[in-house]
Amino acid sequence: MAKAFGFSDDELKLLLVAVRHMRRTFAKAGGRDAALENYAVLYDRLFEKLRGMTGSLPETVEGLVE
Repeated sequence: MAKAFGFSDDELKLLLVAVRHMRRTFAKAGGRDAALENYAVLYDRLFEKLRGMTGSLPETVEGLVE
């Protein structure tokens, strides 16, 4: 499936890590703002979609970038 979108498996895994990082950023806001919480939900859904496409997360990003 990753190839259908023009991404390698490693590139999708890196995107997954980035989305997870953004979700943590929204979590730090603590849900004080409804608009921020709406974005957090969108990132949660995106994370789950990407995870379904990539499988498990890499332990490190070493070796993924040449």
